[in-house]
Amino acid sequence: MLHFGQYTVTISQAVTSGVALVSIVVAIISLSMARSSRKRISRLMGVPNYPSLEEGLGKVFEEAKSWPPLVERIEELERRQRRSLSRTGMVRYNPFDDTGADLSFSLAVLSDEQDGLVLTSLWGRDEVRVYAKPIKQGVSRYALSNEEKQAVALACNQRVGSRPEEVK
Repeated sequence: MLHFGQYTVTISQAVTSGVALVSIVVAIISLSMARSSRKRISRLMGVPNYPSLEEGLGKVFEEAKSWPPLVERIEELERRQRRSLSRTGMVRYNPFDDTGADLSFSLAVLSDEQDGLVLTSLWGRDEVRVYAKPIKQGVSRYALSNEEKQAVALACNQRVGSRPEEVK
């Protein structure tokens, strides 16, 4: 117990009061920082004082959608993205009985439109051979080995944003 003149306070009451006081100070600082951040974001985006930040962002995005150069650029980037080589599939394997490791591989690198190539490396004790075959819409005009077909299938079935998988 603590005595302050005619007042007597228990230690738990003093601790509780201290925690409450600290909480009030933290809340005031947080509110001040939030208000300051909102003003900076509004000023940065050139958005006047809207009732909410979401409403202001919505207004900015609506205006951006109607800006022809931006719309044309986005459409061009989307067309290029579909043609970029962004899907991969890799299969490692051992094509020869006299070697002991999976040092050979087939790697398919395709676009969203399933165009690209499959690269195969056959590792032997005395030499390494590398073959490249074009892929158009998921198929090649050249005969593909089972491993090359697996690599192409992995690349074709890869979800956007996922990591490439390896099959043994």
